[in-house]
Amino acid sequence: MIQFQEIDLKTFLSEYWQKKPLLIRNALPGFESPLSAEELAGLSLEEEVESRIVIQHGDQDYQLLKGPFDESAFSELPEQNWTLLIQGVDRLIPDVTDLLNDFDFLPCWRIDDIMISYATQGGNVGPHFDHYDVFLLQAAGKRRWQLTSQDCTEDNYIQGVDLRLMKTFKVEEDHVFETGDILYLPPKWGHHGVALDNECMTYSIGYRTYRGQELWDSFGDHLSEMGAFKDLYIDPQWPDKLNPGEVTDAAADQAQELLQSILQDRGLLKTWFGRFATQLDQVAAQQLPEPLTQEETPSIEDFSGALMVENGLIKDPVCRFAYAEMDDKPLLYINGAIWNDFGAQPALIRQVANQSFLTQKDLSKLISHSGNLELLFDLWKLQYLVFIE
Repeated sequence: MIQFQEIDLKTFLSEYWQKKPLLIRNALPGFESPLSAEELAGLSLEEEVESRIVIQHGDQDYQLLKGPFDESAFSELPEQNWTLLIQGVDRLIPDVTDLLNDFDFLPCWRIDDIMISYATQGGNVGPHFDHYDVFLLQAAGKRRWQLTSQDCTEDNYIQGVDLRLMKTFKVEEDHVFETGDILYLPPKWGHHGVALDNECMTYSIGYRTYRGQELWDSFGDHLSEMGAFKDLYIDPQWPDKLNPGEVTDAAADQAQELLQSILQDRGLLKTWFGRFATQLDQVAAQQLPEPLTQEETPSIEDFSGALMVENGLIKDPVCRFAYAEMDDKPLLYINGAIWNDFGAQPALIRQVANQSFLTQKDLSKLISHSGNLELLFDLWKLQYLVFIE
């Protein structure tokens, strides 16, 4: 876990998370980036990788290029003032995926992805604010971060540019970050980070943001799929003299009461939210592993034997696992679906959701139960769990 240094975890969660920024010096002592700038550039050449280059030409003159790139693109860049950004690196590089274990003090289903940027001296993406929580880890080199809480509104964007840049940026804090330092930022805090050398790499551990409209639409889809909420709207007591074209307050109140009745169903809400929280975005859905073919799939007995000699099982980094306690039993969610647990023991369901991998020691205590074995076999056939190499 990252080291908060001057405060404890309880203080961070109660006073800083989604409230105000926190500068955490030496949060990951001795950190070394598992990726070099050259390897990051190599990823930007791949078709399935989301990549961007931002070049600053003048004070408010920024150019945005979208990948995939070819090698010649880098030879045409200026010596300074450009940034390469690669999205979703945690889904691509296992050593980057492992970094998420240092942030397990927050629910894993809240994570969006890890974006990595490399910048030459002066490189930046302009002053801006985001609508999500983020931990900005300085992975190499130095970066200057300036912060503001003022004018973080959508009417403060510069018009006519591809990037959402703040027109007015009144600096309230100014810090230089070195390797291992982390800046936590809640939503809607303006920030501007400028590379101070040619070794600057920053990891952005971003968290999902949920807009009310998105929640409402998703809940409606869930009700439809479940065939739930078929209650009828009931009229209020109509007066003997009414305006036939008027929608009255009493009528609207009846509709509100009906809607509130479904929102009071805690079980239904919890069932829906687990699906919502684990659903994949479009890019991630395209990165799911290929399941084993029938020819590639051994018997469940052979799989059981392999579990006894292999190092264990590890999750595919694209997949999103979670569970919810329902009637004193965990309900398993994977990638937006309520999952068939094959009658597996609650302990295994919780472990599969909570842990990024299961060791042979973990598994040896569990696979004698037929339901446990069937669940693991099902997830392995889909390659949602794979053997640890």
